Amino acid sequence: MSNTADPSFREVKPRHGGPERSTASLFRLDDRTIVISGGAGYLGMEVAGAVLECGGDVVLMDVVDAPPKHAWDQLQLLADKVRRLAVYLKADVTSSENVRHVLDVLVKSYIPHPISGLVTCAGVSDNDPATEFSTERFRRLMDINVTGTFVVAQAVAELMRKEDVSGSMVFVASMSGTVANKGVDTAAYNASKSAVLQLARSLAAEWGSRKGMPLIRVNTLSPGYIMTPATEGALQKPGMKQQWEGDNMLYRLSQPDEFRAPVIFLLADGSSFMTGADLRVDGGHCAW
Repeated sequence: MSNTADPSFREVKPRHGGPERSTASLFRLDDRTIVISGGAGYLGMEVAGAVLECGGDVVLMDVVDAPPKHAWDQLQLLADKVRRLAVYLKADVTSSENVRHVLDVLVKSYIPHPISGLVTCAGVSDNDPATEFSTERFRRLMDINVTGTFVVAQAVAELMRKEDVSGSMVFVASMSGTVANKGVDTAAYNASKSAVLQLARSLAAEWGSRKGMPLIRVNTLSPGYIMTPATEGALQKPGMKQQWEGDNMLYRLSQPDEFRAPVIFLLADGSSFMTGADLRVDGGHCAW
């Protein structure tokens, strides 16, 4: 049944611009500002560099005082080279007041273009047998991974509504939101990433055609195992690296830079008819 008779919905004009646009332009982010939560991490830094190369400005948010110096210096060199802006702001994604304050300061002081995109890289992983996993640890993990995603998405959506700017959000979920991990006990983490998948679908339904809101597409990216310091602990277990590599069809772990292109695709107009979807980039892990 069509929604056209429902007064809460409105007809949406597509942003892709029509067939006269070049394919290359569908992957550009010119005159757009993209917020990246968890921006001080390996994935956040990789995404930030990709956004800059595609013409966008980036705002990195994280709970630490500053990003790793070498990575930040390299990002600033890239920003200068492509004549774009990269800003880092300390923020706690579990605090809606803190996030709103930081973004308000940002909008007034730093960015030349309205915020029109979000990538939520902020998240933690914790593992132990469920019988030994405390309620406090479970709540902390859910607060960062799920509540933190909602807090930032809500704050950015409010700014986009205020400016009447359409855009795209990419929530970093995980293949662990779809399947359980072999050889490691991560019930809490898996549950949190499954919640992120459902949160994205639900927000996509609200913000895709609701009156009073600009068009905001919301999709998820579900990575497979990534080689970062966060996975080093688990890989110390004898045989774990070989098992994880053998669990996917490419027989290796991924690198953070392999998620640059998928994120850009989801942010840019090349994915203009895609919302409420999950892009799984897992080396074929879930396809066996």
